[in-house]
Amino acid sequence: MAVLDHKILNYLYLSREKLAQAVLSLVSFMFVKIYLLLLLALNVINWLLAYYVNINVSQNLVVLHYNVNLGVNLIGDAEDIYIIPTLGLAFIVINFLLLLNIFGKNKFLIHLLLGFSLLINFFLIAGTIAIYLVNFR
Repeated sequence: MAVLDHKILNYLYLSREKLAQAVLSLVSFMFVKIYLLLLLALNVINWLLAYYVNINVSQNLVVLHYNVNLGVNLIGDAEDIYIIPTLGLAFIVINFLLLLNIFGKNKFLIHLLLGFSLLINFFLIAGTIAIYLVNFR
């Protein structure tokens, strides 16, 4: 049993080393650093907007989605607004993990996945701003 434990620990150690090497080689590209800084800034902005909406709400329920044709579609707790920046962070992490598997093959895919993450985070910020406008204007 002890031999099996040592094999598992050795495998985990080697996997961690390979992951660290992959991350360092991916981040060695300057444009990846720029993308990651922009993504981090956008996600922090989205978290701050969600926090601002959450602390300024005076009741427990807020409008989370509004449709022009039907009006209010979704009403929920004020803390439910934190789903939006969490979703943006999840897109960043998932796309970065995908990049670790494919970055050596094509640089276009790096731009595609990180650009997609930027676009998604811009839309999520727009959604957070729309929630603010529906609830407070």
